[in-house]
Amino acid sequence: MIDELLLICFFVLITGACIGSFLNVVALRAISKESIVFPSSKCPLCNEPIKWYDNIPVISYFFTFKGKCRNCGEKVSILYPIVEALTAVLFMAVFLTYGLTLKTLFLLILLSISIVIMITDIKREYVFDIHSWILIISAIIASLVFKGVENYSFTAIGLIVGVFVMEMIARLSYYLVRKKQDDSQIQEASENQEKNEETSNQDEKNNEKEALVSEEAQANDEEDVDINDYVNKNKRAFGEGDTYLAAAAGALLGWKYFLVAVAFAIIIQAVCILPQFLFGLYKKEEYRLLTSLTSFVVLAIIYWILSNIITLPLLVVFAFVIALIFFAIDSITRLKKTVNEQGFIAIPFGPALLCSMFIVFFWGTYIVQFLKKYIFMISV
Repeated sequence: MIDELLLICFFVLITGACIGSFLNVVALRAISKESIVFPSSKCPLCNEPIKWYDNIPVISYFFTFKGKCRNCGEKVSILYPIVEALTAVLFMAVFLTYGLTLKTLFLLILLSISIVIMITDIKREYVFDIHSWILIISAIIASLVFKGVENYSFTAIGLIVGVFVMEMIARLSYYLVRKKQDDSQIQEASENQEKNEETSNQDEKNNEKEALVSEEAQANDEEDVDINDYVNKNKRAFGEGDTYLAAAAGALLGWKYFLVAVAFAIIIQAVCILPQFLFGLYKKEEYRLLTSLTSFVVLAIIYWILSNIITLPLLVVFAFVIALIFFAIDSITRLKKTVNEQGFIAIPFGPALLCSMFIVFFWGTYIVQFLKKYIFMISV
């Protein structure tokens, strides 16, 4: 029995690594607008076809071509073996949890499309609509499989709450840091936009033939949208892609655990991005904003540690709260000024949200207890 289980686990592990290799292809060729079937795997620089023995998941990267193209010497991204190994491990974890069941099948589909979305979001800060809809449909089906079709309201309400909450965050975040304009500025901007549109329309008519010739090239770059133009035009701090992901998370988790997933995703995002963001402020010599943000983070950490070790006097708690509010307001004010002067920076939130979705799905109860006890200081 044990030998049979080990054999199945080995098969699942190998299958997961192979599928991980395929997911790399799906994601990167979605970005390059190439078919996922033809041509076969090739070097992205010299287009030299990759030999079969250089295409073995994980192993080939480290032991055959050693991370470089045999033909031109171009370095191959470490992302390839990481995705392959991670997919293999995650497939194994799902199998060991649910066995050979329908639940495992739909979870693996959901996991696979999530990995594709993470890759495109990390590499290009872009979530493709086709991937989003596959994710949403997979999440709905998985939720109905786990909760039962009779509990469809659990899935529907979760999906609606997911969309609503993420849209609210996007809109409120924009108005929190947007640049205020008076009526004359708005009117001037509107007039300039109309003039630009008229000029653009005229140019399109004059260059109809050239537009037809370059249509395919333009389609290849359709996702290259300037973040600041997008933000100002749509009045939201990030794209609709994250709303689609939130809809899937809400459908899978239900509205209560979705809110937990969002809170946990913000924590993950802060841990991963904050050090890099602070270092960026230092390089740009934004010392005042850097000081306010660093002070807020350090005070918050000190308060969190102390409050979990001892019972703080009310006066000390009050002092911490006042200091945190001060640095929070000062940070937001200075951040708003920086954003208005330098523009928005695209930071993908999708990977954090999807990671949080799966973490909460498997360990939601423990996450809730952790957040209550150690973050919100609520007795459990």
